[in-house]
Amino acid sequence: MVNKKTQERTIGLIGEEKYKWLRNKRIAIIGLGGVGGTALVSLARSGFLNFVLVDSDRVEYSNLNRQILFSNEDVGLWKVDLAASHLGILTDGARVYSSREKITKDNVKKILGNKKIDFLVDAIDDVEGKIALIDYALEKNIPYIVSLGMGNRLDPRKVTIMPLSKTTYDPLAKKLRLECRKNKIDLKKIITVCSTEQPLLKSKNPQSMIMVPSAAGLTIAYHVINHFLDDEKKVGF
Repeated sequence: MVNKKTQERTIGLIGEEKYKWLRNKRIAIIGLGGVGGTALVSLARSGFLNFVLVDSDRVEYSNLNRQILFSNEDVGLWKVDLAASHLGILTDGARVYSSREKITKDNVKKILGNKKIDFLVDAIDDVEGKIALIDYALEKNIPYIVSLGMGNRLDPRKVTIMPLSKTTYDPLAKKLRLECRKNKIDLKKIITVCSTEQPLLKSKNPQSMIMVPSAAGLTIAYHVINHFLDDEKKVGF
């Protein structure tokens, strides 16, 4: 049973009918780190109840400076299990399907195929997995957004949404564009959350703080919510 008092201000902003509409949508979030974890918490606090959560990693100490779902006592535990448990505390009536498997082209249909997904959030950093998710979303006509590299950056104001074809200063985007071209995927159809800030470092092992990944997660939540609202009720920046 959902306690509507927790959503009084949400309903006040978008109206009860729109709130009910959001509440019944199922969101798949693949990757529950700095970006995906913030997106999940933001969407749950905005009234969404139905989630498909996928992450193959355990919590490490190095995650704790930026991943809002986890604390010191969680180190060594599965991220997806903790995220599902956190949802149960965060919101009444949450319904969650979770998987610890790493997304690949060979298992994406098995993991996601029997779930009705209304929006797919890709918050992983594995190019093969990203291509598998893009292919799946296009095949099933599922709206989706792809998170690009948020490491080696500090300025949350530079996080924005744009097609993959227009992204710059992003090594992950470069690799993804190459693979998309190999797979004959139109880059203009791939909507991303990215940073226009030039990386401060060129290290192969990206360094990061909480600001930029969390800004990306919040931007994703905005994009998902806006997708489901009628034009006259859209919330602008």
